[in-house]
Amino acid sequence: MANNIFNKLTDRHAAITDGVFAIAMTILVLEFAVPTVAEISSGVALNEYFIDYLAPSILIYFISFYIVYNFWENTVILFNFNKISYGILTLNMLTMASVCLIPFATGFLFKFYNYTNANLFFSLLVLVISLLYILIFILLIRNNFKGYFDKKDEIKNSFQDDGIELPNLKLYVRGVTLTLFYILLAPVCTSLISILLAFVSPLLSVLSFLLTLIFVFVIRMKRIGKDSLENVDLTDDEKEFVDNIRKSIYGE
Repeated sequence: MANNIFNKLTDRHAAITDGVFAIAMTILVLEFAVPTVAEISSGVALNEYFIDYLAPSILIYFISFYIVYNFWENTVILFNFNKISYGILTLNMLTMASVCLIPFATGFLFKFYNYTNANLFFSLLVLVISLLYILIFILLIRNNFKGYFDKKDEIKNSFQDDGIELPNLKLYVRGVTLTLFYILLAPVCTSLISILLAFVSPLLSVLSFLLTLIFVFVIRMKRIGKDSLENVDLTDDEKEFVDNIRKSIYGE
């Protein structure tokens, strides 16, 4: 009974999480400020508006939209895990609260993209959200792969003594590597780069987030088809679980 209630709670968390991302993505476009006729009184003023505000804002909008979309993909992976605790759900809500700040940070960048402080605020926000996701996934992996962590000494000895590759190590490597290092570290790296560039060139600081798109795209294209579960001695439930995680990451 308690298990069913918790499963329903998890489903509701997944639903509200999707809702938060849908609203955050929609609000991003509302951050554009439409000029009044009084503000734009000539063709020269309109050209200045396009160059100084609209063009940079559109670029920032698409970058911010992709960052939010990338975080949403993390939640798709999150809710594919079998064992999700109350603590993870609480961290997820804290992450959602932070995601709701992205439209504000984006609007702040629209007006002050050429200022270091505005870029630092945006980059630090992305970094905080990225680190929260890493914490969530560390807890998820520990909850779902606890048996494999418990056997780490046995795995290590088997490799040293016999040089064999154990199925449970394969499952452990897939769980950690694919969900944490490949996907989650991309926005962490780019936000750190952005923070450093903010002191050199605010414009480059914003553009550096395009590296997230490049990193994730290259990772997915490079890894597709290279981690087949064929001939791996896992139970049907384990294969289904790992396959769901892989599909969440690669969209296969």
